[in-house]
Amino acid sequence: MKSLRTIIFLFCLLLANQSSAQVPVSLMDRLPLVPQPQRLVYHDEYIEFPDTISITGLDPYHPAQKRTGETLQTLFSRMPDVFVCTNSAASFDISFERSSLTVPAEGYKLFITSDGITIVSASPAAEYYAAQTLYQILAYSYFGGRLLFSWEAPVEAGAVEKKYIPLLEIMDYPQYQRRSLMIDMGRSVFSKPLIERIIRIMSHLKMNMLHVHLYDDEMCGFRFEHLSLGSENPFALTADDFTALIKYARSYHIGVMPELESWGHVKSVIYHYPECYGGPGMYGGASFAIGEKTYHLLEKIYEEIILCLEDSADVHVGLDEAKWAVYPQEADRGYTPETHVGRIYDILMSLGERHHKKITMHLWADHGDRPIPDRIDSNLVIQPWKYRRSDAGDIKAALKKYGGKTRFPVMMGGGVRSVCYDGCFAATREWARAGIVYPNVIGGTVCIWGTNQIEERLVGIYAGADYLWTPATPKARINDPYDEQLRADILTNMRKWQFVFAEALPERIIQDEGPEVHLGRYVWPPFAHQGVTPVVDFNPEEDIEK
Repeated sequence: MKSLRTIIFLFCLLLANQSSAQVPVSLMDRLPLVPQPQRLVYHDEYIEFPDTISITGLDPYHPAQKRTGETLQTLFSRMPDVFVCTNSAASFDISFERSSLTVPAEGYKLFITSDGITIVSASPAAEYYAAQTLYQILAYSYFGGRLLFSWEAPVEAGAVEKKYIPLLEIMDYPQYQRRSLMIDMGRSVFSKPLIERIIRIMSHLKMNMLHVHLYDDEMCGFRFEHLSLGSENPFALTADDFTALIKYARSYHIGVMPELESWGHVKSVIYHYPECYGGPGMYGGASFAIGEKTYHLLEKIYEEIILCLEDSADVHVGLDEAKWAVYPQEADRGYTPETHVGRIYDILMSLGERHHKKITMHLWADHGDRPIPDRIDSNLVIQPWKYRRSDAGDIKAALKKYGGKTRFPVMMGGGVRSVCYDGCFAATREWARAGIVYPNVIGGTVCIWGTNQIEERLVGIYAGADYLWTPATPKARINDPYDEQLRADILTNMRKWQFVFAEALPERIIQDEGPEVHLGRYVWPPFAHQGVTPVVDFNPEEDIEK
């Protein structure tokens, strides 16, 4: 009897599963929009994809609207059976409108009705971000039959042939003002085409700051004109390259922030200026000796970079993972970590005034014994960092330490450590969700440390951008304590996104990446494990004495 009951139970379970498997699910209920809008309301209605679309209210030749126009041009170039007109109105119209009532400045409203699509925004950036959301909606509507299937439930009959556009309303804006991506040019090589591709990918994901770590212990990614720095690196960018990249990024509503290490992580500087060596870094490498000789060199470094920047710009000065050492002949001048922060700040502000630029200084929140001078009350941003989900407790503690209405602005440091080869996003999620309650937290950074292999770590950028825009999403499934299913879901959606947004296709990213370099060394033959520059094998403790 027990065996019979078991057979009957399994038979009923099979019937139930077959019955539930026959329930069709609309493709449009699976739109993986990233970043997910803050508020999205579906009207449970769909219209067939129109064969003629007009675009009004957008001047593709206006500098502020150029990239928005290119977004739509790229989208419809993949739809040969859709005719797009800009000089006359069609029965289905995409209309761009401006309104100062949309708050905040990067926010927008998007409405899809049976007659067309209306986008209301208050700024060119908001208009561009709305176009990125529209790009995804229309691309998934057009190609959804190929992309939006699921093993867990079927889609409605004829889904491959059908091209439906959902009727919906979106009210969207970013949770955080600054949504940054950091690339590590001090340990790997980045071609100008790769950085330009990174900028295009960032902009589609609505990130608005490119943090460029220009030099570190391993190498210098910028070839200075009046200093020796970067001269040993065959891949280093020139000032003209960097200036052009900054202008290029701005056209996509992205600012560029250089990071100029000003204490530790400076072996590539010591290589050319050994007289400034103060000792090893906290984890190897080299630290500056503190004194006037170093401050004079830093002023020259800062000035060449500042000349490339926009009139209002951010400059990161590092200040993490260093060991304190003062020039012996200057030991009685009262230098401390606090005065060091003050001197660096004064040099930056003086250079900004000299060259008519408004500079905001950023620094890593690393050392408890490196306080900020009381006289500094503006133009300073502090950035704590952690890169693992297991750091959630430390992340909350850091925010509690640095967060608060009357404290300095804070940028949160998440992203991907150099030893995480396939990307990660959990720390970015922890930062983004925990930082909401602190009014001085202005944003976060997805760091990509140690490598130029962006394609391998793309999931960290893709999911990280989502969390920085809308921290509540994406959500993990029930009974997924280690985020295994969440990661699978995000990767699956990312591959769909790469199909519709061809700039992020793996082969295109890899084509621009050039040789794989990790922590200053080539990874693969014929130069495997060799240093890209002689700095990698330079040992100040031995070579300076020789």
